[in-house]
Amino acid sequence: MSEELVLETRESKRSYGVGGILLALLLIGLPFLGRQRIRITNERIIIESGFWTRVRDDIEVFRIRDVVVKQSLWNRMFGIGDVVVKAMEGRSEEQHVLKGVPDPDHVSETIRGAWNKVARPRGPSASLD
Repeated sequence: MSEELVLETRESKRSYGVGGILLALLLIGLPFLGRQRIRITNERIIIESGFWTRVRDDIEVFRIRDVVVKQSLWNRMFGIGDVVVKAMEGRSEEQHVLKGVPDPDHVSETIRGAWNKVARPRGPSASLD
């Protein structure tokens, strides 16, 4: 089975808040250039960030243990939020934060759907009853 893109999004400019937007305007918009770019495929989540120094973090879908959506009142007003992905790497748990994504509930459900296709057992012998 080949890897196919399920969802692509990026950190919203609105996640910076009023103070962050004013600071960005003073700095000629440079903080907006380093926003997170998030791609969800049927096999992994790819998080890229940075402007001067580029950082790429891959999370294999089968390693995911939990997905949490966090939204403050400010974020709910603008329809954005943080999606926290908890994954097991070896014996330790890692947390990856997808910051300020638009429609975080949809992103969370997309990750959950990809996990269900990859990590859940299939077939008649996999009955949980």
